[in-house]
Amino acid sequence: MKNYLAIAFAVTGFVTASFAQNSAPLTISGNVAQSTTISIAAQPGYNALDLVNGGVAKLVGIATEKSNDKLGYTVTVTSLNAGSTAQAFLKGAIVGNADVVNYSIQYNGGGVTLANGTATVTLAGGRTPGTGVAKNLNVTFAGSWLTADTYSDTLTLTITGN
Repeated sequence: MKNYLAIAFAVTGFVTASFAQNSAPLTISGNVAQSTTISIAAQPGYNALDLVNGGVAKLVGIATEKSNDKLGYTVTVTSLNAGSTAQAFLKGAIVGNADVVNYSIQYNGGGVTLANGTATVTLAGGRTPGTGVAKNLNVTFAGSWLTADTYSDTLTLTITGN
């Protein structure tokens, strides 16, 4: 019986030693969630436009588009007042004031054509740098003699991953 035990211990010791390794792999990993964001920095005078004398390519905001989507992203601009039309306009706050100021939009130096109050202004095929891409938002409008009032419109920039 003693001989059998000694052989069993010897075999077990040998088997354990045969599984010992001189290297061991460790796979480490991390995740990066999709991030597609847009911000806009209002520029001086954006809310004090000279409606009497008009303005040409008046810088009202600088948008920063940022996306890590490898398929790219799309940015649209929507004019609240344009609604389902193709014309953006500023309208007065006083009830019953029918005066409006039509204006055009330029984004990143290019003209914007609205359809149903919305236009695609960026169609990117890849991701942006980590700091994003800055693009100017300008408006052009003719001067008008208007009813005393505060005239406004809301432009909304929306970014989506492709």
